Amino acid sequence: MSTEAELMFSPERSSNIAFHVFSSKKASRRRETLNKPSKPVSCRIFRYFTPAVAATRPSSAVSVSTDSYGVALESPYYTKSDTSTYWDQCFEHLECLGRGSFAEVYKVRHKEDNQLYAIKRSLTKFRGKSDRDEKLREVRFHEALATHRNILKIIRAWEERERLYIQTELCESNLLEYTADNPMTQPMTWHFLYQISQALHFLHSLYYVHMDVKPENVLITYDGILKLCDFGIVHDLQSASTLAQDGDARYLAFEVLAGTVSTAADIFSLGIAALELVSDYDLPITGDVWTNIRQLKLPMEIMSVLTDIELKELLLRMIHPDYKLRPSAKDVLDSPTIRDKVSNMPSPFAFNQCQYQHLVASTVENDSHASHVCRTPIKKAKRPPNYFGYHDEPSDDEFRAHSMHDTSRLTPPPPPPAAVGDPLRVRLFPTDSDEDMNDDQLYLRKSPVQLKFDSSGAED
Repeated sequence: MSTEAELMFSPERSSNIAFHVFSSKKASRRRETLNKPSKPVSCRIFRYFTPAVAATRPSSAVSVSTDSYGVALESPYYTKSDTSTYWDQCFEHLECLGRGSFAEVYKVRHKEDNQLYAIKRSLTKFRGKSDRDEKLREVRFHEALATHRNILKIIRAWEERERLYIQTELCESNLLEYTADNPMTQPMTWHFLYQISQALHFLHSLYYVHMDVKPENVLITYDGILKLCDFGIVHDLQSASTLAQDGDARYLAFEVLAGTVSTAADIFSLGIAALELVSDYDLPITGDVWTNIRQLKLPMEIMSVLTDIELKELLLRMIHPDYKLRPSAKDVLDSPTIRDKVSNMPSPFAFNQCQYQHLVASTVENDSHASHVCRTPIKKAKRPPNYFGYHDEPSDDEFRAHSMHDTSRLTPPPPPPAAVGDPLRVRLFPTDSDEDMNDDQLYLRKSPVQLKFDSSGAED
């Protein structure tokens, strides 16, 4: 029988990636293309569902919104006897904004009010009752939270021909796409923490945990308001029947792997996303670097950028290994810089050029920002993962910048002791069933492979 170490480093897992070296800087900044190693070929498994349940539901558009659940949609532009759908008859499809593993998002114009909206449509039909209930659960959570200024506003939701449609307000871009053309400065990072912490404070006050806070799920309006979106895996802390699901491994807190889900998991994700954006560092999804970051052993590419001491201290607290020692969203909002300065300043993410340039001229830093025209970009492919944690050698300027700042007062606290002897390191590998999914997939928590390491670093 093969050992766990032999399985992990078997030729099937390592042959395709052994000689690939990835930089820690994002390809989107360098405008280069990095080829992700191909996954091992394995047998695909398909599940078939009987069409009996599907046949009992009407093929016409039926609302699944809370205030009008089960009511057939009406419109002067909608004819039920027509073979085309409500989606095709009542909306002008302008542009595909993005496509993920389970849904696609379109920019549309409503023919009734001539206004622009975004519509998220399921890629496939409902696979059964449980799959339909899970998708409708996202609608319930979204409607309960959408009253907040920093949460994406939902207009309506309906099902038609076994697919779910969610109509929302239209934003200009998401934060990952925005920062691909506009470098994220430290003052902008403060605004990012300020706006998203407001959304999380509201969400946590209702005992919900978002579980998937990351730059792709933060949208930007024309006025520079950041809005949290994608409530497909929200966890209800007051419901014992709610199954907790893990989000993107890049932003996942370590304690979630052990089944500990709390509002502190969102704080960790927010802090690690801020570090990624301000440093332009490509976060790993597995390996030693993944573990080291969660033990506050941050790469120098991140530490050398954080010249704002108060921002550095706050972000280190937000990603603390002990989730009980992390600040709450309310604590982040009570930070002196946010309370006294950031909350009274206009948003630097605004697409209004006059307001944006005035804000840049008034800041103390001499950062140059690329102009950003008002547009709705198409979602690009996600960053290739940094599989083995290889990095570019730091330049002399980076060494010099790092040595100019005394970090002795910011020594990270030691990681919590492992349950038995040596520390544990966790490697997150996608399952074989994930091979037919694209790069936007979410890695769900399964029993992680745990390996013990001795002091020399050799595996037991």
